[in-house]
Amino acid sequence: MPKYIHYPLNEEIRSIGGYYKTLEEGTLSFEGKKVLYALRAAHVDTSCCGSGGVGFIAVPGYIVSWKSETDESGNPVSEVKRIRDSSEQKLIKQELLKKYPFVSIVDFG
Repeated sequence: MPKYIHYPLNEEIRSIGGYYKTLEEGTLSFEGKKVLYALRAAHVDTSCCGSGGVGFIAVPGYIVSWKSETDESGNPVSEVKRIRDSSEQKLIKQELLKKYPFVSIVDFG
């Protein structure tokens, strides 16, 4: 089962080209299951090609276990089941976009 690390809200997670922040985490009830999602903002600020940013919603999957362990830095870790079914993804995306109409990208990773 994939693991999802709950990083502190509004903390930069750096990479080679910039960073992203988790602005909000939440759950969505869907067909008797809980879907974990995270509203995020990414910013490119150390790229050779310029700078920019984007807001998006990451959907790690259905919650299997909630914050059942911690990583080496002490961040809570949940276990998730990826959502692979395209019809489920479409319905979940529709629900999330009702709540966040200003976002156009929903990533089921």
